[in-house]
Amino acid sequence: MKRWAFVLIVGIGFLVVTLLFSREDPNLIKCGSRIMGPGDVCESTKGSRVVDEDTYDEMKAAAESRAETFRDHGLWMAGVGVALTGLGATMLIRGKRRKDRALAAARQDAQWQAQPGFPQQQGFQQPPGFPQQGSQQAHGARFQAPPQPQWQPVPGQPPYPPQAGWPQ
Repeated sequence: MKRWAFVLIVGIGFLVVTLLFSREDPNLIKCGSRIMGPGDVCESTKGSRVVDEDTYDEMKAAAESRAETFRDHGLWMAGVGVALTGLGATMLIRGKRRKDRALAAARQDAQWQAQPGFPQQQGFQQPPGFPQQGSQQAHGARFQAPPQPQWQPVPGQPPYPPQAGWPQ
């Protein structure tokens, strides 16, 4: 299982548990779908035999304990759920973007290698429009740098003042 899926599932689990605890009313005690009152007994059956009996007072005490626990810890549970859900979603999005970038780079590399007129080299592939490293370019042409203009003094104007430390 991917890490982002695990983090996302745990975060959503925290949120669901928090939501269930927040909706529980400790004053409304139910046995199945039937509302109980003081003195009632809730029986759990399996097949035709009774496997568990809980009184109204026991169930009310358990509901009040759950409500108190939620009051004490519900806010941090919701915060952890939101944080983990956000982290899992961020991990999912970043993983998808990383995969998309890798696919785009692979397509671009394949496109450059398929272009005619550029010799295949091992290692770094020079992008189109730049001179090849070494003395030869595609089709045997040699690269020559364009001539650089030389500075010439303007006639009738003295040259720059001599610099200290430079020979005259």
